[in-house]
Amino acid sequence: MKLLVLYLLFGIVVLSCKDSEETTTPQVPILPKLSNIQTEIFDKSCGMSSCHGGNAGGLNLQNGNSYSQLLNVLSNNDGAHSPPFMRVLPGKPDSSFLIIKLTNPTPSQQGSLMPQVGGALPQEKINVIRQWISNGANND
Repeated sequence: MKLLVLYLLFGIVVLSCKDSEETTTPQVPILPKLSNIQTEIFDKSCGMSSCHGGNAGGLNLQNGNSYSQLLNVLSNNDGAHSPPFMRVLPGKPDSSFLIIKLTNPTPSQQGSLMPQVGGALPQEKINVIRQWISNGANND
């Protein structure tokens, strides 16, 4: 009987420890800085070799390339819009082709929603990119 009680107590302790380990820690928000956007968004969702790590659409978003490929560079894929959008226009997220491609491109004019692999980015990640552009799109 004592052995059964010990097993029950041991089981309760083990289960209570397991529950505490499974609790999720709150995610740290991504700060609107290019270095954070690079590691948390571009590297994970855009810069693979089959996408913009392989220069799809004339755009390379691999670490070390993304800033020069985005900032004040004319988009080569915005269809009938004239003049073309800048990929990133500092201070103007709604006039930046990057935001258009992440939110609501017109398929006949601006192509597909990005990223094409893995589904659309969560709104909180788009908001981080939007804030980075609003803040001047610094190379930080």
